Amino acid sequence: MIRRNTNQRQIVFDSLACLGHATSDDLINHINNNYSNISLATIYRNLTILLEEKQIKKVKIGDIDVYETVKEKHYHFKCRACGNIIDISPDKIPNDINSIKMIDNNDVLDLDIVFTGICHRCIKK
Repeated sequence: MIRRNTNQRQIVFDSLACLGHATSDDLINHINNNYSNISLATIYRNLTILLEEKQIKKVKIGDIDVYETVKEKHYHFKCRACGNIIDISPDKIPNDINSIKMIDNNDVLDLDIVFTGICHRCIKK
């Protein structure tokens, strides 16, 4: 069931689109700093609805849950120095990884890869 879009839901979605990748705390801080005060319950309720409607997704990066808007298939790179999370296009990954269909007699439907290292900005510092 797709619910009608409310102003608060649009604010949550737009905030995630603006931030790129955000923990729930990042999102709450962004909303409270940039919009009229929206209750925590409203933010969490709208996160749940946006997840159910597949407009956003929750990704586990390390031990942290991060939200992002749904985009083309991609992987993630997390910088160990600054914590920045960068989207990595599948065409940057060797084809043999993207073409995996079976692992140990299990049918692979999707894979979620998180690379960690030092981002190009931190390398330049």
